[in-house]
Amino acid sequence: MGDVKLKRTLGFWAAYSASVGLVVSGSAMVVLGNGYGVGGPAFSIIAFLALIVILCVALSYSEMAAMIPGAGMVGEYTMPALGKLPALFGVIAGYIVLVGTDGGTNMIIGGQSFETLTGIPWYIAVIVILCFLAAINMLGVSVFGKVQSVLAISMMLLLATLGILGLIGLGTQEQIAELPPFSPISWKQQIGTLGIAIWLFIGMEFVTPLAEEIKNPGRNIPLAMLFGCFTIWLVDLLFGLGVTKYISLDELAKSTIPHIAGAEAMLGSFGLVLMGVVSIIAAITTCDTYLAAVPRMLYGLSKEGLLPKAFSYLHPKTRTPWVGIFFVIGLTLIVLIYAFMNNANIDFITTMISVACGTWLISYIITQVDVIILRKKYPQAHRPFKTPLYPLPQIVGIVACIYMIYTLYVDITVLKISLFVIPIILLFGVIYLKATNQKLFSPVPLDKIFEGIKKRSEFEYESSDQNQSLDTNKTI
Repeated sequence: MGDVKLKRTLGFWAAYSASVGLVVSGSAMVVLGNGYGVGGPAFSIIAFLALIVILCVALSYSEMAAMIPGAGMVGEYTMPALGKLPALFGVIAGYIVLVGTDGGTNMIIGGQSFETLTGIPWYIAVIVILCFLAAINMLGVSVFGKVQSVLAISMMLLLATLGILGLIGLGTQEQIAELPPFSPISWKQQIGTLGIAIWLFIGMEFVTPLAEEIKNPGRNIPLAMLFGCFTIWLVDLLFGLGVTKYISLDELAKSTIPHIAGAEAMLGSFGLVLMGVVSIIAAITTCDTYLAAVPRMLYGLSKEGLLPKAFSYLHPKTRTPWVGIFFVIGLTLIVLIYAFMNNANIDFITTMISVACGTWLISYIITQVDVIILRKKYPQAHRPFKTPLYPLPQIVGIVACIYMIYTLYVDITVLKISLFVIPIILLFGVIYLKATNQKLFSPVPLDKIFEGIKKRSEFEYESSDQNQSLDTNKTI
């Protein structure tokens, strides 16, 4: 199967949809509603600060994805900078842990919304949706691109429309008698919610594992991430400010489904149905993004010898990583089975999401460190996209990520689980790399990374500029 390659068919809108498809998830909308419930309209400023932080991170991912357009993502960015063990840790800690928690949780939120609207048990709806998405992703990345584009853009438009209706007072229900205070809590407390607000954007980099299937990744990936972050912030701003005119802050803060409660307060039963539909779409786009991106991360790392060869198998006809897709389905099912056996009690899962968020932020730090190291090691390497004001965005992003990890680990339960999970990941990495006679911290030459990407990608579809980014003569 060595001749089978990933197929380069995705354009900008598919890349954009992959970037926002995970971010506008059920859990993100819960954070949005609760954030405005706790912080009032002033939460808009905190969300803007979170946007600045995530743009710093996005710039680093943009530079790395344009320079090293490989499916292995942070794994392939880290190998030439820090070595194979940090590369393997960056992928497993940042993304495999996440799929094992947030993926299933979002499917449950979507399934319960479906049950509210139709009466069909949530677990039946989830299984049907999961099978449907698995089939789409196994059929080919072009099918994923078309479905994801329609769903993600529709979801963004629905949220924006709801927000605008609320802002201009066109809701069908009565507005609350007294508008909420701009900031019901102190500004010190507001800043303390930055770690929560970052969840509104986290995951925008899930477009980068599709680098080997996106046309002109040096242009489309940075544009998709940066445009995606701005539009997500705008849509969240509109929706958050809109619903606070129709529902009290206390109700938003206490609700487990604040986005649905806010829509119902604004538009009555129609709002309930509409936001229920948005929640279902959010669950679908989230799971769809996981099924598209994570198998390609595993594929890229497998090609580089960091994971078993089975993950590098591509179906000869559809050119999709079936083993990785089934692996992600398995991780998602673990959460769903746990939730089903506990009557969908997901308190433990939400704690694990905090754990995943902490390790995810560690992965963000690794990527930003990669940019700094590779700038020093390979200053002449061709970079189709370069971070403006380097290294200021990297410094700001690293410091902000460290602060947010601290705010998560203040929770002793999250800290204890993290201190258990992180050593296990490191132990797996050490054992696997030692068993396969690979060095842990010796950086891989950049030309070897380029060579691996060339062998498995369709560069005949690339522009001449992008081909230059893989010109090993440009490195030193």
